[in-house]
Amino acid sequence: MKIAAAVLAGVLTIAGARAARAEPPPRGIAELRARVARVLLREHVPGAGIALVDGDRVVWAGGVGVADRATGRPVTADTLFRVGSVTKSFLALALVKLAERGRVDLDAPVSRIAPELAIGNRWAAEQPITLAHLLEHTAGFDDMHFNEMYAPLAAEAMPLGEVLAKNPASRVARWRPGSRFSYANPGYTVAAYVLEKVTGRAYEEVLDRELLRPLGMTGAALRLTPEVDARLARGYRDEGAAVPYRAIYHRPAGNLMASPRELAALVQLALGRGRFGNVALISPAGMARIERSDTVRIDAGDASYGLGNYGDVSERAPIRGHDGGVDGFLSSYGYLPGQGVGFVVLLNSTYSWTAVVAIRHLLVEYLLADQPVSPPPRQPVPEDELQRWAGTYHLAAPRLQLLAFLERALPGVEVFVDHGRMYAATVPRRGAPVELIPLGGDRFRVPSASGSHVAFGRDRDGRRVLIAEGSYLLEEPRSRALGFALGSVICFWLLASGLALPLTLLSRRAGPSPGIGWPLGVSLSLFAVPRLFLAAAEAGVLGERNAYTVGIFVLTLVFALGSMASAVQALLWLPRPGSLLGKLYRLAFACAACCATAYLTAYGIIGIRLWSY
Repeated sequence: MKIAAAVLAGVLTIAGARAARAEPPPRGIAELRARVARVLLREHVPGAGIALVDGDRVVWAGGVGVADRATGRPVTADTLFRVGSVTKSFLALALVKLAERGRVDLDAPVSRIAPELAIGNRWAAEQPITLAHLLEHTAGFDDMHFNEMYAPLAAEAMPLGEVLAKNPASRVARWRPGSRFSYANPGYTVAAYVLEKVTGRAYEEVLDRELLRPLGMTGAALRLTPEVDARLARGYRDEGAAVPYRAIYHRPAGNLMASPRELAALVQLALGRGRFGNVALISPAGMARIERSDTVRIDAGDASYGLGNYGDVSERAPIRGHDGGVDGFLSSYGYLPGQGVGFVVLLNSTYSWTAVVAIRHLLVEYLLADQPVSPPPRQPVPEDELQRWAGTYHLAAPRLQLLAFLERALPGVEVFVDHGRMYAATVPRRGAPVELIPLGGDRFRVPSASGSHVAFGRDRDGRRVLIAEGSYLLEEPRSRALGFALGSVICFWLLASGLALPLTLLSRRAGPSPGIGWPLGVSLSLFAVPRLFLAAAEAGVLGERNAYTVGIFVLTLVFALGSMASAVQALLWLPRPGSLLGKLYRLAFACAACCATAYLTAYGIIGIRLWSY
């Protein structure tokens, strides 16, 4: 799924409008493999597992490249990959299957089924959190906190109740359930806990019995064993050595391991509208519900998130499916309901999503061949109707609340109408505006999209809302958006300039330079904290107390203390003799530092203890 913190221009143009692709589609498997190999070579990706599906048959399944750089073991149709969040599709299918048997109600409050679970929801009386909210990522939960991400291997056998007890803070509704989409892995662990409570069996056993075995996926696994490890590709984060297998706490959200050949069965099931071979595992109505978003007031249409299943309109025809990413692996499966074809692509690397996009495009073009596919046509909409949505919007549903301060600092989006056509651009404007083509019902697409992925509406308080794929944006005055954007840039450059103070002063005269210590400390902290954060993330230790996280805690306090000290120094220097320009600079630096401190304090960043967040 696309992360909301992507540059907004990219969100609005579906991660950048498709570049012109002059190459004709591959004309055979040999040519397809050769072109995939070129992508892998260009992106330095070791290997790819691929499957192509046409209706109820697998056209081809195989591999390109190597599963293990050290041994040169090739990728084959039966090589196992960690498929990450593709696991969510199976959990959602299992719950829909149980719902069709009357064993569970997707719209029932979770608190009624599992009252023992710690779930925060101050809207519980009027809008309780349901299973459907969890599966559609509309419960309002935060995503995983750092101390509930990676786990020791023994955690793969940990009861889900213990997993959920590790950090209940991520399971608090931040807004009214059903009002906004925000991708949250913990919701799927709660859903799996409900599945276990309803069935009396471990979720792994339920998925194996209800889906994996009926689909012929007998080689797939939800836990690592020596036998599974022997068939598993090695994962890579860079061009160096393989990363060790790291277990995850929220395994119902992303712990499946499967081969491209076997994962193709999921595509066949979707294209068969719930049938696999001669067996109906789920009804056509159940499949339709899986592909539909029912819990939100406003959805993006063809790009909406259903139950472990979402839409992609970046190719010539709309796609449904799911992507996944886990340490060392990227995955994507998709199917084109209108054309009856689908694909699986699995990579043993996490450092090139570009490779996934490029290979997926090759697979779709191969499957479509020369089929003419037209995007939905422009619908006539009066200009005054379009003008209803003209305005400025900002992101308002952060995936991880801790990083909301970064998301809020991203440029806003301005929507305007010119000569009867609607456009979107960043605030302040950079690059050419993107046209939003009306499709009716307040839904739109950009020229390169094959379906609707932008929508407008109003929330319960009457505020205008813009949905751009999975991103939720609220209206705000243009002056505020512009002022915030420009203020952020000015503050950043002023704070960054503190690093140059010692060199500047030394180049002008010898001797001591009083008053530069605190500004220098502020600037050093500003750049050191992100480096420590990224280093801890790379090592997978953000949720632990260690040199990285303690350093972040200390340096954020240094930043705040240095900001206040810089302000005091700047004021004390005003009546002294000296350069007016220098005094004004010190004052501007101090103002920027104090504003940044107030902003970061409001978002809980100053003095953050990541090990207990």
